[in-house]
Amino acid sequence: MGRTLGRVVAGVVGLVLLVLVALLVSWVWPPSAAQQRALAALQAPHELPGSNAYATVVTLEVEGSPAQRQARVDEHTRRFQAWYDDSYAPGFIRGDAESEAGVPPPLPVDGAARTPTADPALCGFRDAATCLERVRRAPEAVAAALATRAPLLSRMDELAAHGHYRSPLVQAPPSPWPALGPLAVPLGAHALAHVQGDSARALAGLCRDAGSGRMLMAHGDNLLATMMGIARLRANAELFAAVLAELPADAPLPSGCATAFAPLSADEAAVCNGMRGEFAMQQRFALLMDRKIEAGPRSGRLFYNGRKTLARQAEALAWPCLPAARQAVAEDRRVPLPSLPAAAWWQPQCLTNAIGCILSDIAGPAYTGYLYREQDAAAQLRLLQAVLWMRGQALQDAEAVSAHLRELPAGLRSAHRPITLSADGTALETPAYARQGQVLRMPLPLAASSP
Repeated sequence: MGRTLGRVVAGVVGLVLLVLVALLVSWVWPPSAAQQRALAALQAPHELPGSNAYATVVTLEVEGSPAQRQARVDEHTRRFQAWYDDSYAPGFIRGDAESEAGVPPPLPVDGAARTPTADPALCGFRDAATCLERVRRAPEAVAAALATRAPLLSRMDELAAHGHYRSPLVQAPPSPWPALGPLAVPLGAHALAHVQGDSARALAGLCRDAGSGRMLMAHGDNLLATMMGIARLRANAELFAAVLAELPADAPLPSGCATAFAPLSADEAAVCNGMRGEFAMQQRFALLMDRKIEAGPRSGRLFYNGRKTLARQAEALAWPCLPAARQAVAEDRRVPLPSLPAAAWWQPQCLTNAIGCILSDIAGPAYTGYLYREQDAAAQLRLLQAVLWMRGQALQDAEAVSAHLRELPAGLRSAHRPITLSADGTALETPAYARQGQVLRMPLPLAASSP
């Protein structure tokens, strides 16, 4: 009996030791090679060109000189940081973030008299292809809506002078985001200028705003700025092509158009900077989670590890920054989504990080598809460049257009989604990646699309 009891005790002790060793191994388990590459890509230093557009974007609807508006942004940054340090982090640690943190200090525009951005008379980013029709139906209503937004429109030159967008606020869940909807307002102004006969001003404004959209897309520090930059670039390109289609083939183009609508490089046509911003936010969240776990029951430390969670999240975020994705972008191939190993509680990296593995698996799929939007922006610029190239060609009929498509310069060709003439002969098309089964379009000059 004693010998049997001894064996049972020894077995239990051995099992406990085995569990402890497994937990220790899991705790010190290093990031995989793929995770290390992902972390390096997301944390790599990168330079941002030119001046910062943040203050201009935040105060597009605020009265005052650039210096006065910058001072208001600086004051808000100081107040937000003090609020975050004194209120949010301690509340999060105690588990009562809502009651302790409250509402963060509002952005300068939130306390200013402002005109609502949305107006049924104006064009939005999604209406760019039909914007000229909308304006022609009700030019007086468009003019009246634009008159109330004159200060906002006057700041578009200021925005175009900047080279990047970087928020001075800490990248954390409660950080307020500027309203980026006002960036679509100038579309109505450009369309109205063309309808009223000032096509040169319309083209110049479209090229200017496409350039600032390109800046937000390629040199923004968060995913929201990247996506809004893509939307602005694509909308201005669509409206530019629609205006151009109604002009003579020899109509001069403003000098800034060549730069604004130049083909995107592989670096520009990836959402790497946006993903870096997302990772920075997740780093801050992981830090707060670590503090909350430390302040809670000891048992919680067995189920969450911030270091391991960040490594898994980095693998889900970094794929647009890695060489394979960039090569696919350069070749205009649809970038394959990353194949991440599914989490299981018994895996070494998840045994002491069950909560982190579950959270990272939930968040990962939400980021799929962003790169496809940027690839589609690159494809739309390629379509526009093809239209511009054809302006100097003899395009009497659809057959002539198709013949010239076979002679496109090498930089405008894609083996994976070639440019074709639409069935009605009025536009150039290429397949979309973000919404499979749909096509991207750019209208041809009317002379080229006539029977």
